[in-house]
Amino acid sequence: MNGNVVKVVLWGKTVGYLSWDKSNWRTEASVFQFDRDFLSLGWDISPIKLSISSKIARSGVSIRGGNPKDVFRGLPSVFADSLPDHWGNSLFRSWAKEHKVSMKDVSSVDYLSFIGKRGMGALEYLPAAIEDEEVPFDVDVTRLYEFAKSVLDERNEVQFSTDRELLWQDLIKLGTSPGGKRPKALVAMNEREQSIKSGQVLLPPGYEYYVLKYDNENDLYPYARIEYAYSRMCRDAGIRIPFTELRSFDKATHFLIKRFDRVDGEKVHMQSLQAMNGETNSYEAAFGVIGILQLDYEDKEQLFRRMVFNVLGGNIDDHDKNISFLMDKSGKWSLAPAYDVVYSIDPDTLYVQKGQFMSINGKNQGITMRDLLTVARYNNINRPERLIEQAIDVISKVDDYLREDNVNEAARKIILSELNEKYLELKA
Repeated sequence: MNGNVVKVVLWGKTVGYLSWDKSNWRTEASVFQFDRDFLSLGWDISPIKLSISSKIARSGVSIRGGNPKDVFRGLPSVFADSLPDHWGNSLFRSWAKEHKVSMKDVSSVDYLSFIGKRGMGALEYLPAAIEDEEVPFDVDVTRLYEFAKSVLDERNEVQFSTDRELLWQDLIKLGTSPGGKRPKALVAMNEREQSIKSGQVLLPPGYEYYVLKYDNENDLYPYARIEYAYSRMCRDAGIRIPFTELRSFDKATHFLIKRFDRVDGEKVHMQSLQAMNGETNSYEAAFGVIGILQLDYEDKEQLFRRMVFNVLGGNIDDHDKNISFLMDKSGKWSLAPAYDVVYSIDPDTLYVQKGQFMSINGKNQGITMRDLLTVARYNNINRPERLIEQAIDVISKVDDYLREDNVNEAARKIILSELNEKYLELKA
C-alpha cells in the first residue's frame, strides 16, 4: 500500500490531499496540503490545531504530521480522529490478513483509505479501499452478533473461509469506524418498515441512524444494560444525551444510541476534544476549549454537569475522546451531546485505573465538593450547588435504575458499593 494518496472531502468539497512520506524511515509521517478553494469557504475544521486562517494553511505549503508512534499516528489530529480504535483496529488487521497485506507496510493514510466514507463525522477519504460502500445492505443483527462473538473468541487467529466471507464484509463495513473497545455496529433503522440496514450512507426518509453496541449478558457487568440505565440517569440529571434504548433480537439485548453526527441523513462535522486540542487530560483544559470556540453558556454548564456525573457515577473512563464538538455548515461549533457515559470499572483491568482519566482541580482521585466548586468558580457556572445536588439525587437511585433494566444482583452490589464510596469522598 506504499504511495497511497487520499483526497479529503467535506460536504462534497475537497479539503485537501493527504499522503504518507516514507522517503526517510527515521522521519516518516503524513503530508497534507489544503485545497486553496476550500480556504475561502469558512469551514474551519480544526480551529485550534490546524486553522484555515493560520499562516501555514494560507501559505499553501505542505503540512507534515508528527511522530507515527504518538497518539495521532503521524497524522494531523483533525484526520487522526477518523482512525478506528480497539475494535475497529482488530477488524482492520483481519481485513489486511484476508487481502494478504502486511501490517508493516500499512500507514495511517492507508487506514483512512480503508475508512473511506464510513467514518464518524463528515470527513471522507477517497479513493476508498473498500468498493461499493455507497450501496446500503440489509443487516441481520443476530447473525452479525454471533459472528462478532466468534471473532472475539478467536482473538488474533481469525481464519477466513468462503462461507464466512460475506459476514466478514458486513462486520468490517459496519464496525471499523466507531471508537472504543466494545464490539459495535453502525446501523440505520426504519420502524415503520421494520427494516435495518447499514448505516454509512444516505438512505430514504424514514431511517434513523444508530450505534448498536452488542450484548454481553454472560459477563459480570452487562454493559449494554448498564449503559442504558446510565443514559436514563443522565437525562434525569439534566445532561443532553441522544435517544437511547435497549432492543432485543432473538435472545440477545443490545444497546442503541442515536447518532448525533447524522441529521436528517446528512453528515455533521465532528471533532473529539483530543483532536481539537491535542491530548487533554483535565476538565480545566476542556473548559478552555469551550472558551476558545466561544460556545454558548449552556455548553459550559453541560460540561460541568457531565464532570460531576462522571465523578459520582463511577465513569472513570472520561477521556478526551469521549467529549466531542460539532460544526454546522455555517461554521458554528457546539458541544456534542454526551455519549459513552457508563460505570467503567473493568474487571479485566484488575482495577488498575481507580481515578478519573481527566483531572479536576489538579486531582484524579479523592475529588471533593470543594474541587468541583473550584472548577465552577473559575468557569462562572451559575448556582453549581444546585447542579451537583441534582446529580446526587439521581445517582442515589442508581440501584432502582439498574433493577428496572434487569442488571444482575452481583453487578448492582459492586456498583452501589463503589458509588457510595465516591459520595463519601465527595462530602469529605
